[in-house]
Amino acid sequence: FHCLTCSGDQTFCHSYIVYAYQFLPFHKVQEWIGKCFNNTSLEELGFIWHMGHGEQPCPFSDNMHIWENIPMDAEANFPPMEIVHGPTIPTKLTIVHSTGVFLYNIVWCSCPGVNCQQHLQLLKAKLFPASTIRPQTAFTFDVLNHFLIDALECKTSVFSFFEKICRMTNNCFPDTVPVSLISLLGDS
Repeated sequence: FHCLTCSGDQTFCHSYIVYAYQFLPFHKVQEWIGKCFNNTSLEELGFIWHMGHGEQPCPFSDNMHIWENIPMDAEANFPPMEIVHGPTIPTKLTIVHSTGVFLYNIVWCSCPGVNCQQHLQLLKAKLFPASTIRPQTAFTFDVLNHFLIDALECKTSVFSFFEKICRMTNNCFPDTVPVSLISLLGDS
């Protein structure tokens, strides 16, 4: 594996890239498939983003290991986990960043006595949720700042800016980005 975002010509093994890049979730990763490098993602490599606790599993989520080998379903509609204690099921979250659109498996903090509302956990992680009720999409503050500057200085529309983000995600085939502007804005 190697990272397109980082400078240099380093290659890494599977376990190292998932571990090392947990703090760089918006870097673009590629996998060597025998003849060339192919785009992949940390989510496809098994990375799970834990909210709170420095991206480590919540100490009150016992038996986290039972979820490690369960395949994630992008279309699954898991119930909202506003204040849940014990083991939690990872949920899919679409995150829009200046470098592209990313899908991640998120495990929410479930500490007792802590306000565990999902939208507040996202804000603490410097992600702006598209909804306060069962968010399925979030925007990094970085992409919101980039849009603000583009809109003020270049008069860029929301549609044009999102097309740019799709190009940043997959320049050759921007139509293959698995989300649309309508689905992002319709998150509720």
